[in-house]
Amino acid sequence: MTVVVCVLDGCPYVSLSSLPETAYLRRLCEDENSQYKSIEAVFPSSTAAGHAAIFTGTYPEENGITGKEYLGDDGELVRFNSPDTTEAPTLFHIARSAGFGTAMISAKANVCRRLSGATDFAVWPGSVPDWVIESVGPPPDESTQYENYAGWYIELDQWVLGTVEAYLKYNNAPALVGINLGSPDTCGHRFGPVPATETVDALCAISEGLEKLVATLEATRPGRWSLVITADHGMTRVDTGIAARDIVGDITDKDVPMTLDGGALYVWADDDDRGKIADALRQTEGVAEVIDIDDKARRAELHIEHSRTPSLIAISERGYMFIEALLFMDYTLGSHGTLLDTDLEVPLIVVGPKADAVNLEKVNSITDIRSVVEMLFDI
Repeated sequence: MTVVVCVLDGCPYVSLSSLPETAYLRRLCEDENSQYKSIEAVFPSSTAAGHAAIFTGTYPEENGITGKEYLGDDGELVRFNSPDTTEAPTLFHIARSAGFGTAMISAKANVCRRLSGATDFAVWPGSVPDWVIESVGPPPDESTQYENYAGWYIELDQWVLGTVEAYLKYNNAPALVGINLGSPDTCGHRFGPVPATETVDALCAISEGLEKLVATLEATRPGRWSLVITADHGMTRVDTGIAARDIVGDITDKDVPMTLDGGALYVWADDDDRGKIADALRQTEGVAEVIDIDDKARRAELHIEHSRTPSLIAISERGYMFIEALLFMDYTLGSHGTLLDTDLEVPLIVVGPKADAVNLEKVNSITDIRSVVEMLFDI
């Protein structure tokens, strides 16, 4: 049995029904041989936390991936870009211990690095083995990225899917394969979520690539494969920025560590400034909620209580995002990270000969995808 878990980075549930009727992803939603439903991402609704939840089956409070960055022992912010930062075993650990091959192939480097701890192959544009170069060729040239922004990221995802096909042909043993496709996220940020033309184009190109991938799965391991398609988070259209550093700078001269992650703001404020910063954020237009370190009940409700979680978290309202400088809003039309339905509601599609044998009745969160994969592998 081979199971492929494909993450459409930044794809809201509502996007698929807006695709052309001929698009494979839309057809799958109506195919009696597949299963399709809406499930909920975790908070923060972001790439790092979402992938950790999908591949560990746990929330940030347990897996330790609490956002984009955390505060290191030296007081400096550290990116979640190593498998050592994930505090729960991944599906790759489980598959490997059961004797299956493992591979993670990703458009985004940090996604692959975080999940590479128990993979036989971890491939991203900056780490390409010779067999990929020989069979698929190199990824698109990064120096040309801004000549055709949407087209470059669409091409990158096609390279990722081509690499997955090459892996399946190169290795016909049972395996767990993880995929990250980044163009819905990158196009969504720049041009806005569906129905933005560029984001629709990205999902349509992915649809074509996934249809080819399914054909390759059936050709290389007939009747012995499943494809699970989901997203780490959604995407919400935005038009107004909140300059968080300016707000904090008006309160204190201290260099307060903070991370801006779209609709979520993380502030490691000390006890002297925390209350004043929280009050200022609560009074700021576009801020929906501020969660203090003492609000244990709210943190438990959101499954974010962890030593890496900062003392303050602010969440934006619809249409707003936290941003370094307001001029960046000139080319930012999409964001995520909040508790809005467009950020939290994501698709789940199970395709393949065993799709109808999987019970999705109790699958309501991306953390439940682990149980789906275990059912498919029968482990």
